[in-house]
Amino acid sequence: MSGTRPLLVYVHIPFCRSKCHFCDWVTEIPTAELLLRPADSPRRAYIAALCREIRERGAELTARGYRPAIMYWGGGTASILAEHEIAQIGAALHDVFDLSSDLEEATIECSPESLTAAKLAAFREVGFLRWSSGVQSFDDRRLRRLGRSHDAEEARRAVHLAAEAGFEDRSIDLICGLPGEDLDEVAASVRTAAGLPVTHIALYPYRPAHGTVLRRQVTRGTTAMLRSEQKEAYALGASLLVDAGFPEYAMSHFGDQRCLSDLAYFQLRMDWAGFGSGATSLIGGEYLAHRRGFLAAYNRDPLSFDERYPAASPAIASRLLYQSLTTFEGASRELWRERTGVELDEVLALGPCRHLLGFLERVAEVCSDEEGVRLRRDQIAGAFIDLQFAGIAAAAGAESRAAALLG
Repeated sequence: MSGTRPLLVYVHIPFCRSKCHFCDWVTEIPTAELLLRPADSPRRAYIAALCREIRERGAELTARGYRPAIMYWGGGTASILAEHEIAQIGAALHDVFDLSSDLEEATIECSPESLTAAKLAAFREVGFLRWSSGVQSFDDRRLRRLGRSHDAEEARRAVHLAAEAGFEDRSIDLICGLPGEDLDEVAASVRTAAGLPVTHIALYPYRPAHGTVLRRQVTRGTTAMLRSEQKEAYALGASLLVDAGFPEYAMSHFGDQRCLSDLAYFQLRMDWAGFGSGATSLIGGEYLAHRRGFLAAYNRDPLSFDERYPAASPAIASRLLYQSLTTFEGASRELWRERTGVELDEVLALGPCRHLLGFLERVAEVCSDEEGVRLRRDQIAGAFIDLQFAGIAAAAGAESRAAALLG
């Protein structure tokens, strides 16, 4: 089962304890489906369909010469799985992929309220070496406003549980620049995170994702949010993390232990195979996706895709370009050619990519050379915050026009 083509293997778990007010990953998923429990028949059917997809598609990928280099289980909430579900999925992966050799990285994504020592031991048995948790904040009032199911003490406890379980690489996610969040709150959460036994911290400027409770509040003006305040929040958080010994290596990513799975996605370092409802794949220059919120359809036929595009098509290329430009290295000509089969300049000439790059050129210094295209590293965060606010303004304008027409 050995191969020469490195592959990122991703498994998607589309279940959670709650629907957070900021999260766009779950907006299309009906709440009744999101909250399914292990004994519920649609969830049992999902685990069976997921294992079928892993075994059948995995066998095809192995036959094509792919070998797992990185493994990542996310969601949703991957740690919501029961121990027997973890074992089922792990067995399916081991049936078709050689996971016995050293992976470059194997990450399990967790939420503090769903963790137990027994679950962490089960994840270690599958082969996970890296632990990641979406903490978001260490302020209990903020966590309640975000709709999180855990409190700050549970988040701190989760980090220590992961360390005790033998995860040597431990990462937590924070959000900064939230509506109504002052700099003291940002600093307190960042300092708390840096003082925990973690090796990596992701600090994301709040992104007002379409369809979320917080986005509706921001667009309608019921929750104040200022661009300058968000830039200050990110700059403060980044400075505190660097001073605490967590160097920044891409926008929002801090630590000596880099998150290889994120870099593989963002920089197109390798193909990836996503398994499960809501997962995407990039295989042989083709982008494949199971759409979120179609659990019943996935359970009936986990081998069909709702989206299938060339990776260099206008529908996909701008998404991939956006991610590449958040890294310090930017979009590599060589890697884009390898992943898409198309020269980067051809991709940049596509309408959506021209539009994205044109906006970024107005707010930052963009370098294009024989290596690729990148933004000046100290301007990346500010440029992408500007881009987010341009999206908010556009949405607000569209809503105002709609109200006038209905008026």
